[in-house]
Amino acid sequence: MRRILTIITLAALLAACSQRIAQTAATSSFRHATSRQYDYFFLEAVRLQMAEDYAGAFDLLTYCTALDSLAPEAYYLLGVYYSDLDADSLADACLKRAVSLNPKNDAYHERLARWYLQTSNYAKAIDAYEYLYANNKSRTDVLDLLTRLYLIQKNYEGAVSAVSRIEQDEGLAEATTLTKMQAYQAMGKKQKAYEALEELCNAYPNDVNVKLMMGNWLVQNGRSNDARSIFLEAERTDPANENVATSLYDFYRTLGEDSLAQIYRDRILLNRHTSLTTKATMLQAIIRDNERQGGDSAEVLALLNEVIRADSTNVDAAELKAYYMMSKNMPEDSINEALRQVLAADPSREAPRMQLLQSEWRNNNLDAVIALCEPALVYNPDEPVFCYHLGVALYQKNDTLNALRAFRTGTQHLADADPSLAGDFYLLIGDIEHLTGNTAQAYEAYDSCLSYTPEKAACLNNYAYFLAIDGIDLKKAEEMSRKAINIEPDNATYLDTYAWTLFLEERFSEAKKYIDRTLECADTTENNSTLYDHAGDIYAAVSDIETACKYWREALLLEPDDPAAIEEKLRRYEK
Repeated sequence: MRRILTIITLAALLAACSQRIAQTAATSSFRHATSRQYDYFFLEAVRLQMAEDYAGAFDLLTYCTALDSLAPEAYYLLGVYYSDLDADSLADACLKRAVSLNPKNDAYHERLARWYLQTSNYAKAIDAYEYLYANNKSRTDVLDLLTRLYLIQKNYEGAVSAVSRIEQDEGLAEATTLTKMQAYQAMGKKQKAYEALEELCNAYPNDVNVKLMMGNWLVQNGRSNDARSIFLEAERTDPANENVATSLYDFYRTLGEDSLAQIYRDRILLNRHTSLTTKATMLQAIIRDNERQGGDSAEVLALLNEVIRADSTNVDAAELKAYYMMSKNMPEDSINEALRQVLAADPSREAPRMQLLQSEWRNNNLDAVIALCEPALVYNPDEPVFCYHLGVALYQKNDTLNALRAFRTGTQHLADADPSLAGDFYLLIGDIEHLTGNTAQAYEAYDSCLSYTPEKAACLNNYAYFLAIDGIDLKKAEEMSRKAINIEPDNATYLDTYAWTLFLEERFSEAKKYIDRTLECADTTENNSTLYDHAGDIYAAVSDIETACKYWREALLLEPDDPAAIEEKLRRYEK
């Protein structure tokens, strides 16, 4: 159970307990003794609660209510416990009991109100919060809650009342006026909504945003001529205000006056001083409208290019152009050019760099992958995925030293990485370290890989194979290899590792069974010379020399790494 009470709440409860001690001083000796018992056990319950012994505290609080059924603080704490245990009826009973025993305690009323909210009993929550506000008129936070509760209950008169009380305390404001207008609109009192907005306009006659609120309301309510006057007045007052230009753009579009709308559209989009957020919002809206009207991509691209030419620093527009081209399935080369424009303007953008990487991998363009990843190590040093792509590309180009360096760099930033990615880093580090003769470092890397991804079959297989051929720990190799084939039972490479490990353990008949399965699953389009070489050795071990020689000859046809060794075996066994 989580810690329930703050120190402030506990202090309030201790104060209440002290008050009770004073109140009981004049009672009978029996009552006094009982009160002393109650105070002792209640304070002990609070101590246990602060020590996070919640079960012990709960038991003592229950005992306290038996000692004194008129003790509000014990019922209050029990109510909190029951609410956290979702024991609804008990929580409700205890909290209401605490309130009834001490109706002047606002903390009890507030906890009961929150309990009603927690259980979606909004009507009772409203009553509780109204009581709280009546006791403390400075609680505008309570009025905010009441406003939302009245709206949830569709009690719009109540919502207006709550907002009016906020305004009496804090004055008129856009947010409260909007809430009041929405409530009046919901009641069908359009004139009342207008009067509320008019009152705000009169209170802030020079506030352009308030004028725009009025203009937009007039448009929505069919008073376009009145709205036009207000919008134009706002423009005269603050001609550089982008909100004014946006409102006029929307206004003229609503009226179908497209030529005037375009003037304001261009004023917004081609102005270097317009915020990027406003530009992006407008461009997205234009694209949505264009799609609804049939999707003329040439028109959208022309506008996007114009915006980019007007402000080369507007990276959002360049990126929006690239993703728009993707959505329209335009040629990959054109999309890639747009993505490169984004990176040229802002090399730190990760998303377009990743899109380009995917494209270059599809085309197996390793040099382009490397060229994309190297700058990312400067601009996105905490993103290990670029180190991974760089390392893989270098590894495929047989630049093992730089590949290892890239992978090692990436491992410094794996704290928040996906475990699968972390495992891949260490798997490849292990492969490279073993390839370069650093056996101890290779096995350390494989251990790291398995700590992130214990079921990574590729790591289990490679680790097992190298342990076997290095003659280090055949038993461990067999266990890991068996785990790998349990994960991927038809993987020929993994089956070969298991067969070869069994062969090295001199379990030849079992090895023959698995090498047969290996050859059944092998991809005939790949160079399987190692598989056939192993098959030859295993069949020779079970004295089937004819089949062994057949497999060795097949291995020779597939250009093995060491043909001389296979030829030597053939000379030794062939008659």
